[in-house]
Amino acid sequence: MDEIIEQNPVPSAHSADSRPRWRTYLETEQATRTVYLVFGFLAIVMIMWFLQFRTDAICCGDWDGYYHIRWSQLLWENFSQFKWLPEFKWLPLTVLNPQDYNDHHFLFHLLQIPFLWFFEPVTAAKVAAVVFSSLAIFSVYWLLYRYDVDHLLLWFAAILTCANMFYYRMNMAKAPPLTIVFTIAGIYFLFERRYVWLLPLMFAFVWTYSLFPLLWIAALIWVVIIAWNERKFEWPPLAYTTAGMVLGNVINPYFPANLSLFWEHFITKFKIGSDFAVSVGGEWYPYTGMELLTHFPVAMIAMLVGYILFMPRGGKLPEKATFFLMFVTILLAAQFRSKRFAEYFPPFAILFAAFSIQAFSRREKHELPDGLIREIDPYLDSDKTRATSEWWHVFKQAAVWTLGIVLIAVFFINMRGLQAFGIDYGGLIGTIHDNDRTDKYQNAAEWARDAIPEGERIFNANWDDFPKLFFHDTRHEYVYGLDPNYLYSENPDLYKLLTDITSAKIDEAGPQIRSKFGANYVFTDAKENEEMVAKLLDSGWAEIVYEDYQARILKIREEKGAAPTDEDAPETPEEKKQLDDEERSANANANAEPEDEEDQP
Repeated sequence: MDEIIEQNPVPSAHSADSRPRWRTYLETEQATRTVYLVFGFLAIVMIMWFLQFRTDAICCGDWDGYYHIRWSQLLWENFSQFKWLPEFKWLPLTVLNPQDYNDHHFLFHLLQIPFLWFFEPVTAAKVAAVVFSSLAIFSVYWLLYRYDVDHLLLWFAAILTCANMFYYRMNMAKAPPLTIVFTIAGIYFLFERRYVWLLPLMFAFVWTYSLFPLLWIAALIWVVIIAWNERKFEWPPLAYTTAGMVLGNVINPYFPANLSLFWEHFITKFKIGSDFAVSVGGEWYPYTGMELLTHFPVAMIAMLVGYILFMPRGGKLPEKATFFLMFVTILLAAQFRSKRFAEYFPPFAILFAAFSIQAFSRREKHELPDGLIREIDPYLDSDKTRATSEWWHVFKQAAVWTLGIVLIAVFFINMRGLQAFGIDYGGLIGTIHDNDRTDKYQNAAEWARDAIPEGERIFNANWDDFPKLFFHDTRHEYVYGLDPNYLYSENPDLYKLLTDITSAKIDEAGPQIRSKFGANYVFTDAKENEEMVAKLLDSGWAEIVYEDYQARILKIREEKGAAPTDEDAPETPEEKKQLDDEERSANANANAEPEDEEDQP
């Protein structure tokens, strides 16, 4: 800024060229920021594409993405034949039975459909994940651009390094990236006081994901801030978000089942305390304080900076900084409840730091409008303060460059990992690459699809296997999936019996699997539930009808038979994998095209 002043001193009021020089400076600065914005968008897309395609599977961690894309495909099959919603018949013993099923990701599933027009399902899910996650991250960056936060590239680097877990979860083919898009849009409408747009936004949010109350909380925070600063009750934000929430739930293809499922989620996942009635996925359990410090260093430092520099003046709160202080503090507290908020806390922590610093740096000029402050800022130094200003300018530039270099180093460590001082800090690339392959369970599910009569129910010993089984085989029903609470809430006695069976507490479980669960077949991972499988076989009530190195399928006999002998014992999963690899290699060689005669010796 000072260099610009020296080269272009403030023109006099009577100077003919004062307006062109002023305008040229502003236009140049705005053009530079626009270039930074476009660069950020392209960089985000390339990074998310690169990460998503480090594995051939639908990323990451859990297999819910397989359920989502298959359900989107089933929706499209019905719509393309001018039929209404398909019946969800695959989990009849749970709260997702055909009568009570609710698709609380309905709009997300609709938004996945266009990708199925151009790609096969797995690729469609992966490309959709890249698009939605890129939009989510870019929306955070755009908000900084929109409100003229300085050092845009530095904040872009902070967004890219805010937390490994954030980017890991953004790569999942699930709805949370759209939650960020809706939330950022809602924040923008609040800041601009375009409250009427909150109604359709909330309506769409309700149809997309069950975390829609987040937008209502944002509106409530804004109402509190306006009440403090302007001594008035700003009712439209709450009115429009509430109306959108009510209409989105009532004007809903799954009404009133959607209300029941929302309540189911609320009482099982968001109640006070850390104990769940049943064991759920690891994402629902909290981070410890130490894990927050080691897993989210950039986000936590951003929070600290935001808290330190947050400074009301004259009894007035800086609106944007105050909003993010309250909003992100709630998200931070939620991290102590569930790891799932790693999808939201880190980027909003960066926004809190950015707007808090912006408000702090302008505290002496708060009487002027933000736009005017930015325009006249280069011309505010006087001769008496020139030396101080030059020193301060050099210091700021050095600090910005230092932070930029540090964040670039953090980015590459996040991508590749680091092993130092006895600590193995895994990188995103390796973690994503190590995901289970798409073809896991594919052979077993295809065998079941062809060999087991359509409509039969399969006793899947592990609830988290359901999405992959559902993806490969929709001809059969399953005992439970997506969330173990769904079975527990609908049939607690059945859930207890299931856990007793899978933990091998029942010696002769075969008859109960048939009579209580209505299942004649049992599916289990080849490396899990070994004691349960052994007891089923030893009891004489079951026999293995399919096995490979990934999975086993047992059939429950109608009558008790002989237990297998030691000679009948199946190979271990490792032995089975070796045999399968050898068989595939032999088949590949047998199917290879013969060499031309002239190429043979």
